[in-house]
Amino acid sequence: MGLDFSTGSAPFQDRQLHAAVGELGNAVVAFFWEGDEPRLGTLTVTLPDRSSSSLLGDRDRHLGLILGAQITAATGKMALVSTNLPLAVGEGAGKVLLGLVREIIGRGGKDSG
Repeated sequence: MGLDFSTGSAPFQDRQLHAAVGELGNAVVAFFWEGDEPRLGTLTVTLPDRSSSSLLGDRDRHLGLILGAQITAATGKMALVSTNLPLAVGEGAGKVLLGLVREIIGRGGKDSG
């Protein structure tokens, strides 16, 4: 058994935002970034009872908590979310990333470029 990530990308302003989501038996791990290489960023966790915490970093904390709440609501599982976005992107990309989450989870594990 392996861990497969479902991925997606979407344009935001003049940038391309990316997402990768991996589902475990009791949790979902999600990475959000801008650029060619995924990078670990601000790390948040959201539990199925909707309690949440920031574990690492602060820059994209609010966005990570919002994305985690969406993932938990859609899956009923704990969500561990990493967001690594440039300061110029910030929380303005929230709608785009929420759309990516819905698309990836709705596909049930198929990749899109």
